[in-house]
Amino acid sequence: MVFSANLQETLGISWYEGALVDAIPMMPDRLSYSEMALPEFLYPSEWTENFDAYLHHRDKVVAQIVNYMENFDDLQVSLEKQRTKLNKEFFSGAALYDTIKG
Repeated sequence: MVFSANLQETLGISWYEGALVDAIPMMPDRLSYSEMALPEFLYPSEWTENFDAYLHHRDKVVAQIVNYMENFDDLQVSLEKQRTKLNKEFFSGAALYDTIKG
């Protein structure tokens, strides 16, 4: 798993790299993650807005981690869709190459 509670990030490279090697991403529904991640890999932002919020929602964070671990095999189809989305929409040079070729 790759877990993030980031309040700032730089394009989500670490969880992209994790997804490439079958690590399940668990991302807050904020920052660029909202547009990059499939819904099944997002959790509500308020769970980790700050440390007090995390302490309040810790049981939900833990439950989601356990859910991902117990359902790893069932999540493989979604993980492949996630990799495809990231490869195509966020980590591809295709649009740049097309512009350069003109």
